[in-house]
Amino acid sequence: MGHINTKAAYKQLQGRLDKMPIGAPANRALFEILEELFSPEEARVAAGVPLGLTSARRIAANADMDLSRAQPIIDALVAKGLLADLPRTDGRVSYFLNPTMIGFFEFTMMRVRKDIDQHKVGKLFFDYLHNDPERAFFKLIAEGETFIARPMVHEDALAEGAYSEVLDYEKASRIIAEAGVWAEAMCYCRHVQSHVGERCDNPEDFCLSLGQGGEYLIRHGFAKPITKDRALGVLKEARELGLVQMADNVKKEPHFICNCCGCCCEMLAGLRLFPGPTPVVTSNYVAVITDEQCSGCGKCALACPIDAIEMKAAEPTEKFGKRKQAAIVDADRCIGCAVCHRSCKVGALEMKAVGTRVHTPEDIMEKMLRQAVEHGKLQNLIFSDPTKLTHRMLGTIMGAIVNLPPTKRLLAQEQIKSKFLDAVLTLAPKP
Repeated sequence: MGHINTKAAYKQLQGRLDKMPIGAPANRALFEILEELFSPEEARVAAGVPLGLTSARRIAANADMDLSRAQPIIDALVAKGLLADLPRTDGRVSYFLNPTMIGFFEFTMMRVRKDIDQHKVGKLFFDYLHNDPERAFFKLIAEGETFIARPMVHEDALAEGAYSEVLDYEKASRIIAEAGVWAEAMCYCRHVQSHVGERCDNPEDFCLSLGQGGEYLIRHGFAKPITKDRALGVLKEARELGLVQMADNVKKEPHFICNCCGCCCEMLAGLRLFPGPTPVVTSNYVAVITDEQCSGCGKCALACPIDAIEMKAAEPTEKFGKRKQAAIVDADRCIGCAVCHRSCKVGALEMKAVGTRVHTPEDIMEKMLRQAVEHGKLQNLIFSDPTKLTHRMLGTIMGAIVNLPPTKRLLAQEQIKSKFLDAVLTLAPKP
């Protein structure tokens, strides 16, 4: 019976994690990860955590425990980066169950630690993402209109006149200047790759956390505090190394800026796996190559982290009389990172603004709501407590309606006559 209950706890936890906007598709590797990181009792407690911010008392009640028994388990989950604790102005603490990405996957590998077998867990993370024949998790992060992060154009790649048109939230240097708290940690992706045996030579400690996110990681030893000047120095060095700068996909108080390489980064790997256009993952700039100026060296194609530049046969030019090929940018796939710009030594490549800026969520709440709507999970945020029968029932009903084909969805609206439901369905994506 104990064995059955243990397995049930991990199954319930997977179900709870999968209710988040960016969920946790089930497979063997995921359950092995959960068993490595959560004890059976921790899994039981975590599975009952509501989707929104909640109190320790509510977590204890959902786990059918006295607070005195539940609090040490909550504290252990926080210490391992599985549960976030957010101090409030009234002195109390709210808790939030960290999602897979961006969440406890990263927090598990952002430092060297002895309490878990990081070599085993790192390989399981890689297995979960890369060896699933369905590519289920990569589909989650690559689909939808609200990506988990947004590329930041290398500011030194822009002409002086173009730079003045970049909005403040599009400038990595401005985000750093306004953060207030700066932290530096080990890059999750490169750390995982070091356990898989394919680690690149880029710096391992280039993961920047900012503001409230930085405070949380510093408080629990996941990251070390640094100065604003050090953070700006990391940005500069990362650009020189040809790394992609990916920021939290919000305008207000982004929590991180990653400095990503095409060889290790899971976000970039997800984009490469699906060869279609990536119009919503963009810095709002695109690489443009002047054919007559292109020498055909191919360095820009090698530098592009998502294979958006291709070399095609081309005629010689007056300037390059021996060239046999030229670079062509797939503008629909270009994410506007400007990594290619640094590799072009003949002045053939420039970064130009796209016609219409892609929408960037104002804050974390808008980002979560948009992702929930796009993935058919808005009902989980509204009816967020998995232990309440009414929440489970109403969430199931709303989820079924939101994911109906358009014609049947209209019939359901007419029958239920709910202004609230009308508003929710207006936001929901078309199946």
